[in-house]
Amino acid sequence: MKVEKSSLVAMLLEVGEENAAVLLARSDLPDEIDTDHDLDALLAFGLDRDEVSEVARLAVGAIESDDVNTRRRRGELEKTISRRWADLVEQWKS
Repeated sequence: MKVEKSSLVAMLLEVGEENAAVLLARSDLPDEIDTDHDLDALLAFGLDRDEVSEVARLAVGAIESDDVNTRRRRGELEKTISRRWADLVEQWKS
């Protein structure tokens, strides 16, 4: 799976893998990481295969985080979008 290095670093931080995140951020790996090709390097940061797979899928949005703050932010965004649509429809009807 291909994933942006910055996204992977951010997701590692979010799931509490600070050491791996710092090591990845400072590594010579390219800006786009292929988790299959670069697996050995990722394992060297203290991650196991399952963690690499899960964090990569989280980073690309293939699965959702159980983080309460993420769900709260998504809910706030949905409300904002709903209000905006309601305002646009109201303007259109007037």
